[in-house]
Amino acid sequence: MKSPKISPTQLLFLMLLARLMHTMIYRFDGFTSGTPIMLGLIAATAIEAVIAFPSVIYYQSGGSSAFSELGSLKKPLGYACSAYFAIIAGGTVALFAEFLTTEFPDSVPPYVAIILLFAAACFCAIPGIEGMARAGSVVFWLFAAFFAIMIAVSEGEFNWLNLRPMRAGDLPELRDYVLGAVSSSWQIPMLVILGEHLQKGWGKSFYGFLASKTAIIGALLMLITLVLWRYVGVLGYPIYALGAYAKSNFIQRFDAINMLIWALNCAIVTAVYIFICSKPTEKRTSGALFFAALAAVVAVYEYRRGLRYNETWFLIFKLSGVLIFGFLLPLTALIIKSVKKHIGRENAC
Repeated sequence: MKSPKISPTQLLFLMLLARLMHTMIYRFDGFTSGTPIMLGLIAATAIEAVIAFPSVIYYQSGGSSAFSELGSLKKPLGYACSAYFAIIAGGTVALFAEFLTTEFPDSVPPYVAIILLFAAACFCAIPGIEGMARAGSVVFWLFAAFFAIMIAVSEGEFNWLNLRPMRAGDLPELRDYVLGAVSSSWQIPMLVILGEHLQKGWGKSFYGFLASKTAIIGALLMLITLVLWRYVGVLGYPIYALGAYAKSNFIQRFDAINMLIWALNCAIVTAVYIFICSKPTEKRTSGALFFAALAAVVAVYEYRRGLRYNETWFLIFKLSGVLIFGFLLPLTALIIKSVKKHIGRENAC
């Protein structure tokens, strides 16, 4: 049975939504300077480009699923990857529930939000990747339009004095941002898992994602630095803080639109994670239901304990998953594929 196919642009949008979701729910507890973070963004992007290189080469050389080259290790590693993305899905929804509790305490109880989001995600994941790819394209353009409107109608004033040069004391902040950004680049394992659904354009999809991600987050960092500055530490969430400055004659506050787009993005991104989790199972529906329930339990636990993306154990966990499933897995598959091809040529001779 052939895997359903999506376009490189659709996969690019899904990876962008996953990265933007991380940016949306990342909370700034303090903000001193945007310069080290912007430099860290460039450094992290370069590292991500290197990590993703084996997966791009593997698929461009004609590889199918990277797990298919691993023989008896295919199933255990597949389920390990499912567990990884179930925890990522749980963390994403838990942090979104915290955002709702913090900024919209009267909207919906956090545990109800968790259940509703996983129900919606499971409903989207069961039909397959094609529907999520089409919906993801729509949600991305909604976000892009909303982001552009917030910038256009912002009442904040640009203060170029906030863009101060890098100082020796900023090095720890730069290091922490690079570590946090690379450990949160599970879009690389997403490429490895979802790459089999592309007919071509793996490099275009991922490196286009890197360029787009760097441009969007770079623009956001510039706005935080030049306009919001210390104000972002008051609200905590940079994109939400940007919306607080955006006002027009028709819309005095963008809170409701902000929440709508965040909820749509969270549902689509979580659906992609659940779809990835269910891939090792033979029955997609039961697999999606099981991993959605597992991720929901993880989300409740992580919400109750107050998960933070920059906790040491979580950084190690995320980075390990990126390196194992995003780098070592496709590199091993590429080596095995090359060895089989070489042996096949020798036997033919």
